[in-house]
Amino acid sequence: MATTAAKPQLLTVSEAAALLNVNERTVRRWIDAESIPYLELPSGSYRIPQGALLASLRGNYDLAAELREFDERNAELTDEQVQAALADK
Repeated sequence: MATTAAKPQLLTVSEAAALLNVNERTVRRWIDAESIPYLELPSGSYRIPQGALLASLRGNYDLAAELREFDERNAELTDEQVQAALADK
């Protein structure tokens, strides 16, 4: 079940904040400053393309590569297996 690389993933502001371990206000400031890629929906809410968000980050750590490796390791898992594993916790 590839969730990061197999299909374009549009994140809410809160999902993007959780992914990067920052506050939602920080993500909104980045949107206001046009520091990160985003889409504005007719309702006024935002969606952030996950791949573009990760590509926009600068530094020497490749989070996108780590997520691709995670997807590859878990590509054989079905949705049912994931749900079952989550139910066990």
